[in-house]
This record gives sequence, structure tokens and C-alpha cells, in this order.
Amino acid sequence: MTARITKAAFVTSVFKPSQFPLTGLPEVAFAGRSNAGKSSLLNRILGRHNLVKVSSRPGFTRSLNFFLVNDSVYFVDLPGYGYAKAPKHVQSKWHRLVEGYIETRKPLSGVVCIFDMRRVPDQLDLDLLDYLHALGRHVWLVLNKADKISQPKRQGQIQAIRRRLPGFIDKPLIISARTGEGVQFLLEAIWLWLGLA
Repeated sequence: MTARITKAAFVTSVFKPSQFPLTGLPEVAFAGRSNAGKSSLLNRILGRHNLVKVSSRPGFTRSLNFFLVNDSVYFVDLPGYGYAKAPKHVQSKWHRLVEGYIETRKPLSGVVCIFDMRRVPDQLDLDLLDYLHALGRHVWLVLNKADKISQPKRQGQIQAIRRRLPGFIDKPLIISARTGEGVQFLLEAIWLWLGLA
């Protein structure tokens, strides 16, 4: 099986639930802590350098951004979580928007959770996984920024991360948005789950 993206286009930014598009197609959401490399990874997956806006400022993404892929699935970029410097009313608005989407969106087929491989998951990360599991949402867990860790230290870091993960999480995918390592495996896992292979 070779999953390929031949076409990708930005469709819309959603700032409130009433703006959710009527797509009729499956959707895959991308979630991650601010600065986990979520937007960079999406650009790498989509094969475009600047389709998804990337910023050095944590908390830059404040809307749900929908991208149509191969005319058959939507990838949805969610606002990053864990950025404490954002004003409280802004954080609250993000949370309501994201929770409303994840909890009620029928076309949502699964969530790609992006963790920074250099960090061991904290309670906020584990709460996200538990939340998605409680809702019955399928999760692909990816450890991004693998290129930032030397090969001799990589296995020890992976083991430390896996010890913190809940038992319902499958083996995480090791990925680098910068080098492309592991990206094809993620894409094939998504295609297989959606029956697009």
C-alpha cells in the first residue's frame, strides 16, 4: 500500500461552531501542545512548504483550519494547547471551540496527537489522551522532532515516554517534520483506517 497526497487545498478557518462546514467527507484532526511542530508536520504531510501557517509564536493557531486532501478527506488543524500566556478569555474560547468539535463532530474519524519527542508527556498530555479515549475517538500518537535527539539517546527517551502513556495507546510513531522520517507510515495508517488504501 502506498498512500499518496496528490492534491491539498485550504478551505476555511472556523472560529465558532456555527461555521463548521457541511463536508460529507471524513475528517482527521491534528492536535498538539503549542510548539510541538503541528503546523510544520501538516505541511510535510501535505507536501507543501507554506500551506499551513507556521509561526515561532506559541498559540498562533486560534481557529480550526480545514484542508481538503485528495478530494476525499479533510485534515483539520486544531489550536495548540498548553500555552499559558494567552489571555484567559482567549483560552476559554479555544477550549469551547475545540471541545465542541471533538465531542459532536460526526465526520471526525480520528485525531493525530503530536507530542514533542524531547519531552516526557505531562498530565496535560495524558488528560488529552484520556479525554479522546473516553469519547471513543481513534488516536494516532506521533512523537515529533525525532531529528532533535541523537540515535544513541533515542531508545531510552522512547521507553521513558511509553512508561507514561496509558495502556490503550498503541506504539507511537516516531516522526520528524523536518526530515520527513516516519511521515509516510503515519499517512498509510490514516489511509488504512479511513479505507482509502
